[in-house]
Amino acid sequence: MRVLIDDLFDLLRLRVKPLAAYQYPWWQPALLLTLLGVIASGDTTELGSNVAGRIGFMVAFTWLETVFFTRFIGFWLRLGKAELAGSLFGLVVVASGLQFIEPLTSWLPDDVAAGADMLLSLLGMVVLVNALSQVSGVSKLRVLAGVVLFAPLALVLLAATLSLANTAGWVDLPADMVAMMQQKGVASSGSAAIAK
Repeated sequence: MRVLIDDLFDLLRLRVKPLAAYQYPWWQPALLLTLLGVIASGDTTELGSNVAGRIGFMVAFTWLETVFFTRFIGFWLRLGKAELAGSLFGLVVVASGLQFIEPLTSWLPDDVAAGADMLLSLLGMVVLVNALSQVSGVSKLRVLAGVVLFAPLALVLLAATLSLANTAGWVDLPADMVAMMQQKGVASSGSAAIAK
C-alpha cells in the first residue's frame, strides 16, 4: 500500500513510471477506490437522510465510473495506436487520489470552496491526462479529448445509477434534480414515477 501512496505523490508532481509499475495487487486499488467512494458520499446530503444508502450509492457509482472510464480510455488510446503493456485500472485509481482532499473544501466559505473545488478538478485532470499520455505514448491533446468525450457518458451513468438507487430506497432525489433529469431525457421510469 505504501508504494501506491508514493505513486500518488509522484503523479501529483507529474512524475510518471512505465505502466508496468502500476500493476498493483488487486486489493490495493480496490481499497483506495472504495475509500474514495466513501469520502465522496460525505458531500451528498441533498440525497436524503439514509447515510448507509448514500455511502452504498457513492461507492457503487465510483466503482462503475472508474471501470467504465478505464475501458473507454483504453479503447480510445488504442485507437491512437497506443501499445499498452497492462491494465490502466491501477493508474486511473491512483491518479484519482486527489479526491481525498476535496471534502476539506467544505470548511471554506461557499464562494472560496467553489473555486477550490474547480482548482482541484483541474489539477486532477492535469494529473490524469499527463499520466495516461506518458504511459501510452499518445499526445496529451488526444488523451484530453478522450476524457472530454467520456464526460457525457459519465452523466448518463450518474443519472441511471441515481434512478436505480432511488428506486431501491438508497437515496431520495430532490424534486429539482428529478425535473432536470426528465428534461434531459435520461431519467428512467423510476425517476418519472416519483415526480408524479
